[in-house]
Order: sequence, then structure tokens, then C-alpha cells
Amino acid sequence: MLYDAHCHLVELGKSYDGVFVAAVSMDLASSKRTLGLLGPKILKGVGIHPWLAHLEDPEKVLPLIEEADFVGEVGLDRKYSEAPWDRQRQVFLKQIREDKTINVHALRAWKVTFDLLIKHDVKRAIFHWYTGPKELLKDIEGAGYFVTVNPSVKVQKEHAEAIAEADLSVILVESDGGYTYRGRTLEPPMVVEAEDFLATTFQVSIKEIERKVRENFIRAFSLSQQVE
Repeated sequence: MLYDAHCHLVELGKSYDGVFVAAVSMDLASSKRTLGLLGPKILKGVGIHPWLAHLEDPEKVLPLIEEADFVGEVGLDRKYSEAPWDRQRQVFLKQIREDKTINVHALRAWKVTFDLLIKHDVKRAIFHWYTGPKELLKDIEGAGYFVTVNPSVKVQKEHAEAIAEADLSVILVESDGGYTYRGRTLEPPMVVEAEDFLATTFQVSIKEIERKVRENFIRAFSLSQQVE
């Protein structure tokens, strides 16, 4: 079994055998579609992405959070989002919950996003496609949060260097499926490429990486140990 901690599954429009997927959303429409996904190996996340914070009404998404397994993809973005910073922050804070895993986008806003999660007593959070400061990783570890490594780690130096400094106890793998990066549309089975990178980087077996990823996935989403 593979474990994909961050995937836009509704954008792909198909199912994947052998992959336990955390399906994220971008807006109200995709949140509704995500909640309609069927399958025992799908966790459903809802939320408004920071790129769309100025275009969406968070009040319409809030009732869906109770139905969802986690909140995401939500967060802050200082690089690509056209939404005003104050609006991003307002929308993000409206969506976070203490009792839900928060699947976070925090490009160029890693520390401020982390600080807001801590301030609001969030117990479980995942920093997706981590390219943030190496010095923040110990704080993430101390808080019991996680970071994800994406298949694109093999071609994105910034991502590779950041993940190489993380402890295996905080690492998850993701596909960011549905997103096209450097001409390649990412899909859940590609998480094996991230696992290969981890095995090489940390000089451990693929079997050990698979075991650790499964263990971290269970903790990150507060699942039963009986997950297969």
C-alpha cells in the first residue's frame, strides 16, 4: 500500500488501486466534489486555497468542514497568490480547527503559517511540498507536525535540500496529483519516486521508508493502527 498525503483527486477523475489518498480541495466547488468521492482508502479534505482567497466566500465552506476528514488545502502564499495578504490570513484562520488535521500550503510563508497554527492550538498539521527554512524543521518536529516530499524532489533542488535536513519521523510522501509541474501531470503512484529519494538520501531500505511513511500517515491523520 502506498500513502499519498496530498492529492487533488477530483481533478484526476479516476481511482487508484493500492494507494491510500488524502484528497484535498481548492474551493467550494471542489470541496463538494471531494466529499462525494467514494472508496475506503480516501480521506476527504475541504477548504479554500490561498490562491483563491479573494474569490471565494469561506462562510460557504465552513459547514463542510464537519463532514470532512481534514481541512485542506488551506494556508498562506507570499509568492503566487494574487489575494491580499490580510484576506489570505482571514480566510485561513476561519478554516483551521484544533481537532482536524490541517493540510497546509505555505509557500514563502512557512514561519508565519507555523506560528498561526501554534497560536490557535492546532494539534496536527502537514506542510505540503516543503521548501521552507531548515531551522524551522525542528519546530515542526517539536509540534508534532509533518512535511511532505513530492516526486518533483528529484528535479527541484530547494525541495531536496530542505527534506534532507528533516527527521524521518516527520516526513510523509505526496503526489500533489492533478497538478502539472514542469510539463508532467502528477499522480498518486508517483509517490514511489519520493520514497526512492528518501531511501537514497537517508541511506535506508525502501522497506524501512515504506514502514515509516505508513506510520507517519497514521499519526498525521489520527487513523487506526489497523490501516492497511
